[in-house]
Amino acid sequence: MRQGRKIVPLNLSNDLVGHPTFTFSLSNEAQVFVSEILDDTFSLRLSIDLGPDGSHIASLHGPPDLVELFASLKLQVRCEIVADGYNVLTQDAIDAFVVSPESKAKLLEALDLREGDKVLDLMSGNGAVSQLLLEYADEKAMEIALSLCDTHYSQLKRIDPNVRERVVDVTVGDARALPYERESFDTVVLKMGLHEVPQLDQPLVMREVFRVLRKGGRFIIWQLLPASGVMQDVFTDIVRKSSMLARCESQAFNRYFPRQDQLAWLFKGAGFNECEEIFRAEFAYSTQARLSAELGGDSSKLEILNRFARDRAPQEVRDSMFWRDTGEDISLKVPACIYRTYKPS
Repeated sequence: MRQGRKIVPLNLSNDLVGHPTFTFSLSNEAQVFVSEILDDTFSLRLSIDLGPDGSHIASLHGPPDLVELFASLKLQVRCEIVADGYNVLTQDAIDAFVVSPESKAKLLEALDLREGDKVLDLMSGNGAVSQLLLEYADEKAMEIALSLCDTHYSQLKRIDPNVRERVVDVTVGDARALPYERESFDTVVLKMGLHEVPQLDQPLVMREVFRVLRKGGRFIIWQLLPASGVMQDVFTDIVRKSSMLARCESQAFNRYFPRQDQLAWLFKGAGFNECEEIFRAEFAYSTQARLSAELGGDSSKLEILNRFARDRAPQEVRDSMFWRDTGEDISLKVPACIYRTYKPS
């Protein structure tokens, strides 16, 4: 999910529910070139197949004249495959955002679900939020229509079969270019996902949520929100360092944790009404917990992470982050908040 890149559908598999597409991205330069030679009457598609020897064969498909143009210009189509880490994400890493009964109750309060609501679980991961919503709907004898959307098929495969059977669709899609029609949903919920998108692309997510929400629709976001710029920089750098040590390039380069004031600006910029804080707690981050969750049990990488954290965090910010250093583990806390806003009626 590189910053500033346009996401293009790529058919690689037909075993998905909903939209059977994966995505690849175009650099800014490629977007300019393609926009000059393509309009809405043309399509350009890249397919990747396995050759008889197991090698990957990439093919470019489009109007004959366009393909000939590409060939005459000796243009090459290059696919850069990086390790984003989501395909090997451990259960420990997933459980890092385990929530309390109180926070679950506050999320349900913020959602304010109603009979027949169409709900989008955006950046749904393994479907934990959808499972909570279905349990609540059963308790209230209520029918809701749930859609789950995430960029990473490896995470969608973890969805409980019982959840998958009860939802409308499970879709591979980018939050910056959602594969849904305008005003499709009554409610969109986004839990711990916005920070996975590069800073300059986060407004795109907000605008897409605004587009797919019906007038008067609710948008609920549950997000880590550093309280100050210094806390933001320190926490983001430590998290990115952990991702680099785990060889998760996408997470290392993309992650950006917005502050509360930045989130309010994102809401306003997309056209939402003023937001309201429903819940606030402290998320406890531990470097020791990264050992099994991300670092593959490699204690030498944990030592590197701890040294980096000590060097990166100035003394004046440690108190505000509830910093604790035992030698083998460094723990700190960052606000985790649930906010709700509405699309104007």
